[in-house]
Amino acid sequence: MFKKRLLLGMVILLVVGMLFAQGAKEEKKTVIRWMWLPEAMGDVENGPFMKALQAKFPDVEFQLEPVLYSAYPDRFPVMIAAGDVPDIFQGHTQYMPQLVEADLIYDLTAALPKYGPDIVGNARDGQLRYGQYGGKQYAIPGSYLLKYFSQNIRMDWLEKLGLEVPRTLEEFREVARAFVAGDPNGNGKKDEYATAFRTNVNFIDSFFLAFGVAPNHHQTGMWQVRDGKHTFDWVQPEMKEALMELASWYKEGLIHPESLTFGWNDWWNAYLRDSVGMWYHQPRRLSEMNTALKQAGVEDANMWPIAPPIGPKGLSGTANEGQPWATFFGKNGNLEKCIEILNYTYTQEFFLACGGRNDVYYPSQRTLNEKGWPKFYSYEEMLADPNYEERRTEVLYSMLYTGWCIENPNMTNTWPDRELAEYVKQQFKNTLSPAQVVGNELADTYAVTSSKPVPVPADAKYFTRLQDKFREIASRIVSGRGNPDATWNEWLDYYAKNGGPEIEKEVNELFPL
Repeated sequence: MFKKRLLLGMVILLVVGMLFAQGAKEEKKTVIRWMWLPEAMGDVENGPFMKALQAKFPDVEFQLEPVLYSAYPDRFPVMIAAGDVPDIFQGHTQYMPQLVEADLIYDLTAALPKYGPDIVGNARDGQLRYGQYGGKQYAIPGSYLLKYFSQNIRMDWLEKLGLEVPRTLEEFREVARAFVAGDPNGNGKKDEYATAFRTNVNFIDSFFLAFGVAPNHHQTGMWQVRDGKHTFDWVQPEMKEALMELASWYKEGLIHPESLTFGWNDWWNAYLRDSVGMWYHQPRRLSEMNTALKQAGVEDANMWPIAPPIGPKGLSGTANEGQPWATFFGKNGNLEKCIEILNYTYTQEFFLACGGRNDVYYPSQRTLNEKGWPKFYSYEEMLADPNYEERRTEVLYSMLYTGWCIENPNMTNTWPDRELAEYVKQQFKNTLSPAQVVGNELADTYAVTSSKPVPVPADAKYFTRLQDKFREIASRIVSGRGNPDATWNEWLDYYAKNGGPEIEKEVNELFPL
């Protein structure tokens, strides 16, 4: 009898153990690390974006790893060197060669069409090629406008000072002097500057293109065809001329003195303090800028797009960097699941589930329409709602970057409800301010596109060091430190001895004219 009870007890323990083990097995989740680059930190984990993802993928444990946009240039090279990248991460395509050479990211060529049908089906025309390297797909670029920078100016400042819209670079300088001396913000203080750029010589390409060259946005490099071959703008004599001209503006006090070190938020806030009159940025952010200024008490603020300055040889332009920001997938064994997750954020189901809180520029409103669909602020509503800026930042900092945006005309191609798809397109049209419409037209007219469409293998070995050196050289020349001729020659020598000619050779071989 005792033996029977003992045997029964052992059987019960065995069954209970098996059930416990099975339960533990069923509860085990796939861990997905996800990194993105917010301008500021917010409550992502408790927002509708993450709640919608968690409801769709209960088998996934999301580990969120935000890196501030301003810290990215320092942090990302360290991540590559350490060989530690997340499963899903936002990054700049300039690092694609290093990521591929280090075998840190997946080749998506075969997997993307299979597991990401909505990503592929909703891609902007020509978008995916910006995520290719060596003929293979390694990244999913963002889907915002390709030609998306314009020169902008405070028209209300011009009107207060009785000035005409400048056209030539010299006219821009005369307006700049008037902005600094004429107290256009009316506070009685000498606190105005003509313009400001950010971190080295970023967000001021229109100034450089007056000389026919450009650093390109984030100093990613501008290539143009000269004398029948691809040539690199950073080593052209016109680049030295542009840097020297910028240095003279800086020395004269026309440029905000913190421009060479400005982080994103400090740079943006300099404009919101009603202290800077010229702005080189995306037309899509003009509504945001003017709304924020008006809500800060600058009732007549009117930052408006104008044609970029014409330089001494009759040249002008704005830089078209293509699609630099993209999503990569780290080689951590979760490719299919990661693509499936990102693909879901491009679907109609996710758009409704998160309340339309999946666009990095255009926030949805708190309330839905009569059909239960997300509503986006029209331009007029942005101006009228005193809580708009609070809502915009709340939405922006409570989501992850996926590349989805309502300004992409193809973004709803795969959605089954065609009425909803057309509604979303109309919602985007409603967001457009008159300034943005004009700015987009100017961007289309003046955009200069690099003749080098994607990175080449030699970039993996040399480009980051060349980029760092160019930033150093540009900052030294513009700030007036040292002899500019010697500094420029130092740069040319460094370029020649550190892979510059090898990159040029590959660009011309891989992209024949």
